[in-house]
Amino acid sequence: MDSIELSPKVTAIYQAIVRLFMEGADLNNLTVAEITARAGIGKGTAYEYFSNKEEMIAGALFYEMKRVCQNLCEQIKQQKDLHGKINFILMNMEEHIANTNCVFRSFHVMMGNSAVSSRLKEMVSKKQEDEILIPDIIRIIIEEEMENAKELTEEDKAYLMMMVFSKIICFALYQISAKKELNLESSTMRELICRNINSEIEHFKIDKTEV
Repeated sequence: MDSIELSPKVTAIYQAIVRLFMEGADLNNLTVAEITARAGIGKGTAYEYFSNKEEMIAGALFYEMKRVCQNLCEQIKQQKDLHGKINFILMNMEEHIANTNCVFRSFHVMMGNSAVSSRLKEMVSKKQEDEILIPDIIRIIIEEEMENAKELTEEDKAYLMMMVFSKIICFALYQISAKKELNLESSTMRELICRNINSEIEHFKIDKTEV
């Protein structure tokens, strides 16, 4: 299914699944009837576009991850430095917590062993270069930040990407489930994460950049 030119009915199905997912629906128990009822179309119509329920759900999650990440990527381009880029990502996550929750729950689904998980993994593995997900955003940031570094290996790049990604996940978990328990202001947590990421990457710059 081409994600660039979606028909109105496919878009309605995707949006219905995303709304149900955000409301806490169990994807394993979600029925086509529930999806099409929320989308406002007939059950039979859905099968004109999809082979099965799993294809619908995986497509919807992939669609939403790309939508959120593409918008984020475009806005990050306006930030001038690493601190600003990371801080913008974290602020955006905080301001759009429902979207953040949906994206990270989608990554959690992808880590599973269900039919939806398998289909979603396949979609991600076959995505086009212009289809942006969170790892792509982080990769772009790292490559821009380290463009003058010499002898930066693929292992170095992978480490930096995973380091940044892990800290972004920590902030997502903080927002979703730990904010009240930690009794720590969001601005403080954002600054700690931004400072830590900057410090780690600066360490690589010192080692890898010719003075």
